[in-house]
Amino acid sequence: MFILTQFLIVISQEITWTNYSFAFPQFIPLIADKTVFSRTFEEFGQILNISIEYNGDFQESICNFEYQSIVFRQQPQTLIALVSDMQQIDIDNLKTEEIEQGFSEELISYAIIDRDVILLEKNGVVHHLYYNWGPKFTNYTIHQLSIIQDGNENQQILAGNDSYYYVDNNQFIKFIIKNGSLEQNKILNWKKVNDHFKLFVREEHFYLINGIHGIKVYKVQNNILLQVNSFVIEDFQRDFNDVNLNLVDYAVEDDWLYLLDLENGVYRINLISMNIDRKFFIAQKGCKVISIRNKQIILIQQNQLFSVIYEGRIIDDGWMLIRMRTTAKQIIRNTYQFNSYALLISNPINNMYQKGLIDKFTDSQLTKGENIYQMELLGVQEMDKTYAIGIYKYGVAIYFAYEIPAKIICQGKLSQQNRVTIRLNSTNCLNKNQSDFLNYCQNRLDYVFDIHGVLMSPHQEDLYIYLCIVAFSIVVGLFLAIFFIIRRYQMKKEKIDQLRKSRRSLSY
Repeated sequence: MFILTQFLIVISQEITWTNYSFAFPQFIPLIADKTVFSRTFEEFGQILNISIEYNGDFQESICNFEYQSIVFRQQPQTLIALVSDMQQIDIDNLKTEEIEQGFSEELISYAIIDRDVILLEKNGVVHHLYYNWGPKFTNYTIHQLSIIQDGNENQQILAGNDSYYYVDNNQFIKFIIKNGSLEQNKILNWKKVNDHFKLFVREEHFYLINGIHGIKVYKVQNNILLQVNSFVIEDFQRDFNDVNLNLVDYAVEDDWLYLLDLENGVYRINLISMNIDRKFFIAQKGCKVISIRNKQIILIQQNQLFSVIYEGRIIDDGWMLIRMRTTAKQIIRNTYQFNSYALLISNPINNMYQKGLIDKFTDSQLTKGENIYQMELLGVQEMDKTYAIGIYKYGVAIYFAYEIPAKIICQGKLSQQNRVTIRLNSTNCLNKNQSDFLNYCQNRLDYVFDIHGVLMSPHQEDLYIYLCIVAFSIVVGLFLAIFFIIRRYQMKKEKIDQLRKSRRSLSY
């Protein structure tokens, strides 16, 4: 009931729609069937919906609109099956049973520094690949960590500033890969961690998020692990009723560490001052996955047969819920946010949908999302503006992932001048005085298309070319004729001069 009430408040009160238009219409000269006018709408953010009006005698529309979209396509022959002898077989073409029979181990964790990709198998094998600007990997090597073979749980691999770390419930290892070889050192003073945990590194500080046990912060000095801070259940209590704590996931953005508590909601800690932000709290219970990018927050609640996705924006001391979605027969395990899109990883069917759109004001085709079939995807990582890397349980692949902005294309067909009015509902305002946080706007763009008739039809163009060839031939012929006439005159004159000279010589 609370979620529904908050959602209705967002829809009815929180969005301020403002009008914006150019001071004067833009004058666009076009030649019918010859010139095409097009423009993109990056400055308007995401387009929620659009209407195009014609003020004149147009018999048919001259403009077509294309909504923003994302291309997410696996590059041919880039999938590398790292833990299989079936190197040339595309995993997407195999059934789950075939994969389980064909692979003895599987990838369980990955880390990336710049363009170096490190992948970890269950048995401690480390794969090192280098991404070299484009749809390919180079410098592939494989290594073996000297780890305890029995009883390892929660195996993870981390990327520091200039080195990597392996960690499980029993041990902590630092390693580097240099000149094709792996050098490793055991980190001392790592005490056995009970229960499930997550660990990440930032500025050479390690943050251990351990369910009901809270958080511990470490640093490594001379290969010895030293605890520098900790947060226990009492530190997170907001009142006397807060008695449970179960930290299950985290997200880091700017200098904030956002902690997802299954029992209560979302807290955050300032990573500079190492203080809990007492004012900030998101009261959303029962969620197991959190993702934050550009203050866009996604929380996922997992159930046995479906998942509930809460999408909102972080505002001051809390959040504003934008929309709530339920995915039937899909359990969302993880999510990755692009600028305007979110990839929901559920395996084997994953869904890509647009963020930041309010269904009430949005074209229906933008809210459906697109299913992407993959096999046991662990995660996705953008490597540059065009390509992303997808990590599977059994290999890795490169994807072409490019966000295409909204675009309008107008082409003249009839000889006339007319005015076209385009109205956009979008997520970004052009008038800088807009103070509403969501910044949703109504924008009006006016164009005057001065459309001239086609210069020539195809038949006329062919006839014109033939006439030009004939005219050129006539000019060349006249030139040659004049040249021959003048040359003939010169030859006769030369003969007459020779006769005169010969007669004069005889008379002497």
